[in-house]
Amino acid sequence: MFRVAIVGRPNVGKSSLFNRIIRKRKSIIEDIPGVTRDRIVSTAEWGGKTFELVDTGGFLTGDDDKFAPYIRKQIEKELELSDMFILTVDAQTGLTNLDKDIAKLLYRTEKPVLVAVNKADNPDLENSVYEFYELGFDKIFPVSSIQRTGVAELLDEVVKYVPEKEKKENRKKEEKKDYIKVAFVGKPNAGKSSILNAILKEERVLVSDIPGTTRDTVDTEYKWKDKNFLFLDTAGMKKKKKVDYGVDFFSVGRSLESIKKADVVVLVIDAQEGVTEQDQRIAHLIQKYTKPAIIVVNKIDTIVPSSEARNAILKHVKDRLYFISYAPILLTSAKTGQGIKKIPETIVHVYNQALKRVGTGQLNRAIQQITSLQKPPSYMGKPVKIYYATQLEGKPPAFLLFVNKPEGFKENYLRFIENNLRNMLGFENAPVKLLLRSKESSNPIK
Repeated sequence: MFRVAIVGRPNVGKSSLFNRIIRKRKSIIEDIPGVTRDRIVSTAEWGGKTFELVDTGGFLTGDDDKFAPYIRKQIEKELELSDMFILTVDAQTGLTNLDKDIAKLLYRTEKPVLVAVNKADNPDLENSVYEFYELGFDKIFPVSSIQRTGVAELLDEVVKYVPEKEKKENRKKEEKKDYIKVAFVGKPNAGKSSILNAILKEERVLVSDIPGTTRDTVDTEYKWKDKNFLFLDTAGMKKKKKVDYGVDFFSVGRSLESIKKADVVVLVIDAQEGVTEQDQRIAHLIQKYTKPAIIVVNKIDTIVPSSEARNAILKHVKDRLYFISYAPILLTSAKTGQGIKKIPETIVHVYNQALKRVGTGQLNRAIQQITSLQKPPSYMGKPVKIYYATQLEGKPPAFLLFVNKPEGFKENYLRFIENNLRNMLGFENAPVKLLLRSKESSNPIK
């Protein structure tokens, strides 16, 4: 698909323009230079044509900002990938030397460049756009992302470069793809972005050893064999008391949204630190939303390479995350590539288990066997009974049990049923949801 990148120095309104074009709030916006660090990619449509739009981090030439080298690396990669660029500048600040430096970089690509003079919120500022002709580009557009002015004229020019084949029909075909949506979650600096880049075999997501590098949720398409994935690399989730209102607040909110939307959640844990309280909190969210999951223990290359050490890590993770015992555990290293190839394969495996359906007869025979292994408890002096069960539509697997006294089924017995259903029916790596409904008029399973 034709690819258009929005580039510019920090705080000129690139993310606001990006959100205005795609008509949704996807990039985080705050009046702090350098808020956007990763490249954010989305599909945009205008005049019956579709194209990929990329929001990049603010370009800095020096190293005063600790993220500057990493952001530059991302932008330089985008210079190769994109077909055209929207150089965004600030009408209120005027032309700067950094604008000129970015223009020189764009010249070298020999690709089309449009200049969007953002924040041109009144006639006086609109008239100031002429100074930006000094950048050497012919097509300059005064725009205001906030007031929604000038964006239509800018897009009219963009789609002139988009090939005719990029029609709306193509987009419809694209939307028909069956994506497995995968959210990569974990505490800051566990190595989520490094794992994602190792799978993709390219640096699509910004990586550094500075905690909190990723702030946005970055959507990345990936194909493995015949499966299409949509990877969501989320911001590291901090403890609530450590989250300030603003960028971090929105980052955590988007991580939660990614977990809710995901078909499979990949929880990345730092092998050196082991399972922390924050990892447990995130795992509880996975359990709360009944999500199929994989636990990826990253940085395994930093641990003593022995079977005893590996077994100790596996036991530690299982013990600390016992409540999502269905989640497979992979020992990996984004640095060396160890275990990385198993991640897509395991995602598909747990996803397929979450889609699995069993017949009512098979299910009720399993329930009968389970209740014979351990009889249901008594409630107010009377035994609780299961009459029959059925699997509900949708995913993950949910089973409706018709019983005489729903309130008599305690959590430990329901967990006993759940664990045995997994083993007997082939749901070993899928979450199982049990729902109880009162039904007095039927005979219980014998």
